[in-house]
Amino acid sequence: MEKKILIVDDEPLLCEALSDFFFDAGWTTDTAKNGQDALMKINLFQPTVILSDINMPSMDGLEMLEILKQNNLNTPVILLTGFRDADKMQKAWANCAFDFLDKPVNNDTLLTLAKSAHECGEDYVRMARKRFIKLNKAG
Repeated sequence: MEKKILIVDDEPLLCEALSDFFFDAGWTTDTAKNGQDALMKINLFQPTVILSDINMPSMDGLEMLEILKQNNLNTPVILLTGFRDADKMQKAWANCAFDFLDKPVNNDTLLTLAKSAHECGEDYVRMARKRFIKLNKAG
Protein backbone atom coordinates (compact mmCIF):
# COMPACT_ATOMS: atom_id res chain seq x y z
CA MET A 1 0.00 0.00 0.00
CA GLU A 2 1.22 3.47 -0.90
CA LYS A 3 2.50 5.54 2.03
CA LYS A 4 0.48 8.77 2.15
CA ILE A 5 0.78 11.35 4.91
CA LEU A 6 -1.37 14.41 5.56
CA ILE A 7 0.59 17.03 7.50
CA VAL A 8 -1.59 19.43 9.49
CA ASP A 9 0.01 22.54 10.99
CA ASP A 10 -0.67 26.27 10.98
CA GLU A 11 3.03 27.01 10.40
CA PRO A 12 3.48 26.99 6.58
CA LEU A 13 7.27 26.65 6.74
CA LEU A 14 7.03 23.61 9.02
CA CYS A 15 4.41 22.03 6.75
CA GLU A 16 6.66 22.57 3.76
CA ALA A 17 9.75 21.21 5.52
CA LEU A 18 7.93 18.10 6.77
CA SER A 19 6.31 17.57 3.38
CA ASP A 20 9.72 17.73 1.67
CA PHE A 21 11.21 15.38 4.28
CA PHE A 22 8.50 12.75 3.83
CA PHE A 23 8.51 13.13 0.04
CA ASP A 24 12.28 12.50 0.02
CA ALA A 25 11.62 9.39 2.15
CA GLY A 26 9.23 8.02 -0.48
CA TRP A 27 5.86 9.20 0.83
CA THR A 28 3.08 10.96 -1.04
CA THR A 29 2.27 14.11 0.93
CA ASP A 30 -0.38 16.76 1.31
CA THR A 31 -0.72 19.56 3.84
CA ALA A 32 -3.52 21.33 5.70
CA LYS A 33 -3.43 24.55 7.73
CA ASN A 34 -5.77 23.34 10.51
CA GLY A 35 -8.11 20.52 11.47
CA GLN A 36 -11.01 21.90 9.45
CA ASP A 37 -8.87 22.07 6.30
CA ALA A 38 -7.61 18.54 7.00
CA LEU A 39 -11.13 17.12 7.33
CA MET A 40 -11.96 18.52 3.89
CA LYS A 41 -8.86 16.87 2.37
CA ILE A 42 -9.01 13.44 4.03
CA ASN A 43 -11.64 11.82 1.80
CA LEU A 44 -10.03 13.06 -1.39
CA PHE A 45 -6.37 12.42 -0.42
CA GLN A 46 -7.00 9.26 1.65
CA PRO A 47 -3.86 9.41 3.81
CA THR A 48 -2.56 6.29 5.51
CA VAL A 49 -1.17 8.49 8.33
CA ILE A 50 -2.08 11.95 9.64
CA LEU A 51 0.57 14.06 11.36
CA SER A 52 -1.04 16.97 13.17
CA ASP A 53 -0.07 19.80 15.46
CA ILE A 54 -2.39 20.12 18.43
CA ASN A 55 -2.59 23.89 18.87
CA MET A 56 -3.98 25.59 15.76
CA PRO A 57 -6.58 28.27 15.08
CA SER A 58 -10.05 27.46 13.72
CA MET A 59 -9.95 23.74 14.62
CA ASP A 60 -7.10 22.22 16.61
CA GLY A 61 -5.68 18.73 16.27
CA LEU A 62 -7.66 17.32 19.20
CA GLU A 63 -10.97 18.55 17.80
CA MET A 64 -10.05 17.01 14.44
CA LEU A 65 -9.15 13.72 16.13
CA GLU A 66 -12.47 13.69 17.97
CA ILE A 67 -14.39 14.24 14.72
CA LEU A 68 -12.41 11.44 13.04
CA LYS A 69 -13.47 9.15 15.89
CA GLN A 70 -17.12 10.25 15.74
CA ASN A 71 -17.17 9.57 11.98
CA ASN A 72 -15.41 6.20 12.34
CA LEU A 73 -12.47 7.31 10.20
CA ASN A 74 -9.65 5.00 11.22
CA THR A 75 -6.52 6.71 9.93
CA PRO A 76 -3.72 6.65 12.55
CA VAL A 77 -2.99 10.15 13.88
CA ILE A 78 0.36 11.26 15.31
CA LEU A 79 0.05 14.48 17.31
CA LEU A 80 2.76 17.11 17.73
CA THR A 81 2.92 19.78 20.38
CA GLY A 82 5.23 22.51 21.52
CA PHE A 83 3.49 22.61 24.91
CA ARG A 84 2.86 19.27 26.63
CA ASP A 85 -0.34 19.31 28.65
CA ALA A 86 -1.62 16.33 30.67
CA ASP A 87 -5.29 17.08 29.95
CA LYS A 88 -4.66 17.30 26.22
CA MET A 89 -2.64 14.09 26.29
CA GLN A 90 -5.48 12.30 28.09
CA LYS A 91 -7.97 13.57 25.51
CA ALA A 92 -5.64 12.43 22.70
CA TRP A 93 -5.40 8.89 24.11
CA ALA A 94 -9.17 8.79 24.72
CA ASN A 95 -9.65 9.56 21.03
CA CYS A 96 -7.14 6.87 20.04
CA ALA A 97 -4.18 8.93 18.87
CA PHE A 98 -1.38 6.71 17.57
CA ASP A 99 1.29 8.70 19.41
CA PHE A 100 2.19 12.09 20.83
CA LEU A 101 5.52 13.86 20.14
CA ASP A 102 7.06 17.08 21.42
CA LYS A 103 8.37 19.75 19.05
CA PRO A 104 11.05 20.08 17.89
CA VAL A 105 10.88 16.57 16.49
CA ASN A 106 13.81 14.34 15.65
CA ASN A 107 13.30 13.44 11.97
CA ASP A 108 14.52 9.85 12.36
CA THR A 109 12.12 9.28 15.26
CA LEU A 110 9.28 10.86 13.33
CA LEU A 111 9.92 8.75 10.22
CA THR A 112 10.14 5.54 12.27
CA LEU A 113 6.90 6.40 14.04
CA ALA A 114 5.13 7.29 10.76
CA LYS A 115 6.26 3.99 9.21
CA SER A 116 4.93 2.14 12.24
CA ALA A 117 1.60 3.97 12.05
CA HIS A 118 1.38 3.17 8.33
CA GLU A 119 2.13 -0.53 8.94
CA CYS A 120 -0.39 -0.80 11.81
CA GLY A 121 -2.91 1.19 9.81
CA GLU A 122 -6.61 1.28 10.47
CA ASP A 123 -6.44 -1.96 12.46
CA TYR A 124 -4.57 -0.13 15.24
CA VAL A 125 -7.27 2.53 15.51
CA ARG A 126 -10.09 -0.02 15.52
CA MET A 127 -8.37 -2.05 18.27
CA ALA A 128 -7.63 1.06 20.32
CA ARG A 129 -11.27 2.14 20.14
CA LYS A 130 -12.48 -1.31 21.21
CA ARG A 131 -10.00 -1.31 24.11
CA PHE A 132 -11.11 2.18 25.18
CA ILE A 133 -14.79 1.16 25.13
CA LYS A 134 -14.03 -1.92 27.28
CA LEU A 135 -12.05 0.20 29.77
CA ASN A 136 -14.90 2.69 30.04
CA LYS A 137 -17.43 -0.07 30.64
CA ALA A 138 -15.19 -1.68 33.28
CA GLY A 139 -14.44 1.64 35.02
